[in-house]
Amino acid sequence: MKKETKYKLLTLSVIILALLNISTIATIIIGNRNLNQDDSIVIDPESSPINGRFLRQELSFSEGQMSFFRQESREFRQKANDVISNMNRYKTELYKEIHSTAPDYVKIKAYSDSIGFKHARLKEHTAEFYLEIRNQCDSTQKERLRTIFEPLFRDNQHMRGPGEGRGPGGRGQAGRGPNGHRPE
Repeated sequence: MKKETKYKLLTLSVIILALLNISTIATIIIGNRNLNQDDSIVIDPESSPINGRFLRQELSFSEGQMSFFRQESREFRQKANDVISNMNRYKTELYKEIHSTAPDYVKIKAYSDSIGFKHARLKEHTAEFYLEIRNQCDSTQKERLRTIFEPLFRDNQHMRGPGEGRGPGGRGQAGRGPNGHRPE
C-alpha cells in the first residue's frame, strides 16, 4: 500500500474514532441530566410540584407511605406521559390538517375526538392515582391531599363556557336583546 493511502486511512480512522467518542460523551451527559431531573408531578403551574420530598413535608408521610407513593408515582407518570405523548401527536396532526390547503373535516373531527378521548384517559389516570394515594392517608393527610389535588378537579378560569364571560356579548348585557343583538 502506498504511504499516502495509509496516511489517509489513518486520518479517516482518527476522525471516525473522535466522532464516536464525542457522541458517547454527549450520550452520557444527556443521560445524567435526565437522571438528575426531579420525579415531580406538576398539578398547577402556580403551586409546588408533587414529589416525595413535598409530600413528606406537607403530609408528614411515613417511610411506608413514601415507598408506596414512589411506586404509584412511577406508574402514574408512565401512563400520563404515554397519554400526553399521544395527545400531542394528535394535536400536531390536527394543526397540520387545519392549515392544509384543503382541510378534511372528517380528519379534523377524528383528531379532535381523539384528543378529547386521550384527555379523558389522563383524567381517569389522575383520579386513580389520587385515590390510591388517598387510601394510604390518615384523615388529616386526606384533607391536605384533597387541597393539593384540587386544582386538577376544579374549573379552569381560563376556559369558560358561553355566557360566563364578562366581555362584550355576554348575556344580559345592557342595550342588547335576548338574542344578543342590539334592537333596531
